[in-house]
Amino acid sequence: MKFFFSFVFFIFLSVNTFAQYSWQLKISGGGRGNPITIDPINKNIIYYGSSSTIYKSTDRGETFVLFGSTIPGSSAIKSFHLNPNRPNEMVVAVYKGSGYKMVKTTDNGASWTTTHDNLSFSFYGVPSTQDPTHPDTIYIMNGNNFDRSTDFGETWTTLTSSVGTTSAPCDIEVFPDTSVILVGDQLHGIFRSLDYGFTWSQVYSTSGEIPTIAVDFNKPGTAWATKFSGGGGVIRSTNYGQSWTTIAYSGISTWGVHIHPDNSDYVVVGTWSGSNVYITRNWGTNWLQTSLPASNYAVAVIDTMNVFAAQSGGFYKLDSPYFVPVELISFTAKVVDNKALLEWSTASEINNQGFDVEISYDNQSFEKIAFIPGFGTSSEQHSYSYAVDKLLSEKNYFRLRQVDFDGTFEYSPVVEVDGLLPSEFYLAQNHPNPFNPATSIQFSLPVEASVKIQLFNMLGEKITEITNREFSAGVHTINFAADGLSSGTYLYLLEAKGNNGVIFNQTKKMLLLK
Repeated sequence: MKFFFSFVFFIFLSVNTFAQYSWQLKISGGGRGNPITIDPINKNIIYYGSSSTIYKSTDRGETFVLFGSTIPGSSAIKSFHLNPNRPNEMVVAVYKGSGYKMVKTTDNGASWTTTHDNLSFSFYGVPSTQDPTHPDTIYIMNGNNFDRSTDFGETWTTLTSSVGTTSAPCDIEVFPDTSVILVGDQLHGIFRSLDYGFTWSQVYSTSGEIPTIAVDFNKPGTAWATKFSGGGGVIRSTNYGQSWTTIAYSGISTWGVHIHPDNSDYVVVGTWSGSNVYITRNWGTNWLQTSLPASNYAVAVIDTMNVFAAQSGGFYKLDSPYFVPVELISFTAKVVDNKALLEWSTASEINNQGFDVEISYDNQSFEKIAFIPGFGTSSEQHSYSYAVDKLLSEKNYFRLRQVDFDGTFEYSPVVEVDGLLPSEFYLAQNHPNPFNPATSIQFSLPVEASVKIQLFNMLGEKITEITNREFSAGVHTINFAADGLSSGTYLYLLEAKGNNGVIFNQTKKMLLLK
């Protein structure tokens, strides 16, 4: 994780290519449909399917290992779904070389069972989808049949054979907390059901193909869709798919589309040819063009630092030096009304739980003195402040410990302020007291002074001299180790001669218990 400190703002420009953004191949091997799945409980975990194998990443797509065993008879993994209530279960749609089938595992991929066989799916399409409100419910398009499972792929029922398509469609999407389902088709357009898939009507027409539809979970009723051929472009609906508007890229055959799960303004779109992936951060007003080899099958977004693409060549992750969870644009400290006022501001925040405020008196050892909540994920500028009255007379050092919701953290640069000068001479009680074997003695000087501290027993006999030297104005601490002394009560005497002519003497007791 990075904590980016800068006074430079980065702005997306319409249809510009930025070399600072690059796609990194993380694992080779193409898939079809949408072979990427993000764990609904732990966003650090990502699955990718290729051929007959599923791979698992626990570090947001940086590295992968084999998941379970290979799926028998599978030539390509089309789509798959996880059960948030039973993490060891997975349902997968696969191409078996001649026809398609649905398989299921209940033991983390150690074994696979075919639950629906001899199916007809779209060759490049995404044949299945999971109801976001009812995760045990999965829908598929088997040719002209619209099938449903309500027991997480164990058994299947055909709801209708009259969706309106003439062949297996390309994608299915369900609006959360509704009975509204959308289907994207080849040579027809988009069909909609208002009753969980029993009856359908056509809501958008095209001579091309609707490869992918993405539903916005934050803006109810909003969905995006891509168009291959038939004029191409990216279209959007804001009324649960009833009507659609072209947003961008007419004439370009687009393919995958996905929406940031927490930020509706951030949308990613892939292209079948042209080797480009487009990103908008402002709901389609402006777009960033990035270059990516080969044809796109699907895109997926966890947050703006974790964007993925399934290409014909494998699984890719977007990389950029601009990927920072919190963009800190200022952090200052100044003394106001005998307190240190800390002020900082951010240009953007991603998964920001908040800031630990830490103080140090030597710029080496820091301690936490406060926690200031952050704004989670935000593309807006935010300002923070915190007043500290726990100041020493000399230098005081401060830093921020920015903490993400997943526990990762990063430190800000250190800022410093001069402390406050005491108004009078003072000798504090040693701490700890009683003590064994060491304690600290603190004293305050309003001016520069010659200071001597001596230790006496209760008979008035001098035991040792703790310090005898010049000290600057301020608050000072002397450490004293009572090695060789026996348990008992002792007196420590401070004698200070200020450069202003003032002489100060004070005596206190300390108790050594061994």
